[in-house]
Amino acid sequence: MRGRRVLGGLLVGVLALLTSCSSDSNAGSDSYLIGVGAADITGPVVDVEFNGYSRATHIASGIQTRLTARAFIVGELDESRRLVFVVTDLLRSTHEMRLSVVENLQERYGDLYSMDNVVISATHTHSSPAGYVHRDGLGADTSEASASSRFRAEFFDSVAAGITEAVVEAHEMLAPGQILFGEQAVEDAGRQRSLPAYLANPEAERARYAHDTDREMALLKFVQAGGREIGALNWFPVHPTSLTYNNPFVSADHKGFAALEMERRLAVEERGPVVTAFANSNCGDVTSNLNLDNTGPGENDLESAGIIGGRQLDAAMALFDSVSEPLVGRVDIRQTTVDMSSVEVSDEWTGAGPQQTCAPARGYAFAAGSTEDGGGNPLFMEGMLDQDETIDAFVRFSLGDDPPDASILACHAPKPVLWTESRPPLPIGVATIGQLALVFIPGEITTMAGRRMRDTVLGALGEQAEHAVIAAYSNEYSGYITTPEEYDTQQYEGGHTVFGRWTLPAYRQEIDRVARTLSEGAELPEGPDPGDVRSEAVSRPIGNELDEPPTNASFGDLFEAPAASYSVGDRVAVSFWTGHPDNALQDSYFEFQLRTEDGWRTVVSDGDWSTRARWTQANREIPPLDPLDPFPEPLPPSSEAFTVEILWDVPAWISPGTYRAVFYGSERASPGQDARLFTSTTPSFEIVRPSESVLSPELPPRPAPFHP
Repeated sequence: MRGRRVLGGLLVGVLALLTSCSSDSNAGSDSYLIGVGAADITGPVVDVEFNGYSRATHIASGIQTRLTARAFIVGELDESRRLVFVVTDLLRSTHEMRLSVVENLQERYGDLYSMDNVVISATHTHSSPAGYVHRDGLGADTSEASASSRFRAEFFDSVAAGITEAVVEAHEMLAPGQILFGEQAVEDAGRQRSLPAYLANPEAERARYAHDTDREMALLKFVQAGGREIGALNWFPVHPTSLTYNNPFVSADHKGFAALEMERRLAVEERGPVVTAFANSNCGDVTSNLNLDNTGPGENDLESAGIIGGRQLDAAMALFDSVSEPLVGRVDIRQTTVDMSSVEVSDEWTGAGPQQTCAPARGYAFAAGSTEDGGGNPLFMEGMLDQDETIDAFVRFSLGDDPPDASILACHAPKPVLWTESRPPLPIGVATIGQLALVFIPGEITTMAGRRMRDTVLGALGEQAEHAVIAAYSNEYSGYITTPEEYDTQQYEGGHTVFGRWTLPAYRQEIDRVARTLSEGAELPEGPDPGDVRSEAVSRPIGNELDEPPTNASFGDLFEAPAASYSVGDRVAVSFWTGHPDNALQDSYFEFQLRTEDGWRTVVSDGDWSTRARWTQANREIPPLDPLDPFPEPLPPSSEAFTVEILWDVPAWISPGTYRAVFYGSERASPGQDARLFTSTTPSFEIVRPSESVLSPELPPRPAPFHP
């Protein structure tokens, strides 16, 4: 089911009627064709793996926020050139995803949109479900039916359709306008999680910077003719790992919180609808867990996500109201592909004579994980530099593959090699929007590596660019990108730099080539073909073949009714009997509605930060992780009936009145049949306001964090 715009689950129908006008200070000549759009890409929410933490037991059992694709189109007024940039609430983008989206767009618009001007990025939330990636974590495609792949075709198709819908929406609202640019520091929203590696960089280089992480947020404000504010797109480097590997809920994490709340605030202020995206940048060594032990700054995961998201939100709101530098100049873009496993890197970029990248392989430190974000396998530690025969024997036994040959070991030194893998040619690109350069990197680039990359691009473009932004996690995923000095320390990031010590110099060399081609207005030679494995994919089903109704009850029956009344700040809890929620991927699983003179009006849904839902089966347990089976088969589906518990922490901005909860469920009565959809409603209940002495302002600085 598709077609419903997601704006924090808040008064969607009302917001669609709102327009806005900015202050006269933002008015000026229209420089570009601009449009924005947003659409849902949530996918399955139960019995699907999260792949951010690479833990086999990290299985979804509910939803905390829906996932969204937010699209921004920038074109020249004469329509000669344009750029599409999409931010998705996913862990990563993929080549196959971009292929499908481009094909969908070309069915509508011909060659207007192509692999040359479409960029799909990810926020890198670790709480998005796996299953949409055709090639597994070892570089193999799903035709091999790898247990680690767990590909779900229905999920992939829904993501591609949602991204397409967002771009179509942006295209349909294209109109002349301005793009304003600004930067502002974001304090206490991330910490350096790999200090030994960062300190290995030259002292003179480190002295150029005040901090060991980049703290600047770069923001673009989109304003159409007449001063209508339509969009905000920002980049800030921090890992979306506030929700740890103990989190069971599909969620957009702190960047999703910031986007949802900014859209809500601007709507309440009657300045919307405004599409706001919080994209990621060079965050490879930056954690949101400020205590550096997989916790903080809040008392629990969701509170921490709200705090980190709130600090990004505050900076974005301040920038949105203050940006004043208009982007002026051409829109241009160059994208190509590079076989990163065999790049000849010149001395200009290595400083150590000609070098070559390596066939991809992961190191011991990859298995150790980032200690600050929860760590990994206890057999491994960050900083391991020696190949260990016992460990190698264990890995060979577990994976069933051959040991790497001597040339692989020598190329990757000083990284001890855990396993080898394959990678398709990877996309890279550079775009300019006036005096701003965007650098499209298919991976996780560290703080100092990102700084070097920005210097490379600005040097190549010369006077054509004054600002450069690293748009990480764009179009594909290549693992980490560290500086050679950081690589030598073999912290987690170095262990996951799969093309060896000269990975960053190779990327800089190739990005420099792309940027200079763009600067010269020349054509960029076509790179190697990454291939297309979509037709070969072996798909795993989602949902159940059969849902067995509960004893002495029916699907849709109320399991737990609401209380008669609640105050602002209380938690509303209701439960229903239902079948597997993924029998049908729905636009919404539940809503809370307010009774008005015109009928019931949706106030919040599963797209709002203040809500969550969890599906449970009485006799279902997730088995513990077997260290000898790192890629176990997925849990078999169970036909036992679910109960879904829906929670709502009533925020201060909610009006008093009569409310009800509405649940959208599904059940499959027999194998092979389409799921039956049903709607269930609770009895009504009242929400009252507490005394004024304990109330927050009507529009609080941010909603109260959601406590489990």
